Amino acid sequence: IDGVITVDTKMLGAERLTALAEEQGIDLEVLIRMIELARAIGTRGREGTAIGALFAIGNIQKMRGHSTAMVLNPFKGHSVAKRDVKNKENHETLAEFAWLDGAILFNRDGIASDAGRYILVPAGLTPKSGEGGRHLAARAVSQLTEGIGIAVSSTGSIVLYANGRERYRVRLK
Repeated sequence: IDGVITVDTKMLGAERLTALAEEQGIDLEVLIRMIELARAIGTRGREGTAIGALFAIGNIQKMRGHSTAMVLNPFKGHSVAKRDVKNKENHETLAEFAWLDGAILFNRDGIASDAGRYILVPAGLTPKSGEGGRHLAARAVSQLTEGIGIAVSSTGSIVLYANGRERYRVRLK
């Protein structure tokens, strides 16, 4: 053997997240905390059952325009500090609302504005092989709003979409 090359794959993921944060005009800490929240939801589940979740980050007005409310907004009237994904103390609350059907919408600063939003997927946008409804919705919202969609699969993966393309994937199991 002439030599050995060691690659820290965690750094490859960090570099991709950093580039994506810069492209999207989102604070890197917001993306890191979103992935941490997604990982907690994907690995822990709820009451022993694997569950999924859907997050969208971007322009709130655009995202609301491409979604419809399924439930009353649980974030309405609460302080910004209580809705900030960068504060790890809020992750348990955010996880509880992530279990509702639909997406949680976050602005580019990581502040949750809505939960239980059904993403309106346009006709003609079809699932790719192995892609379920949650992934299709994440891809659609990222494309329609020029933001980021994060799908947490109940089968053990997190996929981040930007501008309609898969940009980051991690297996949890």
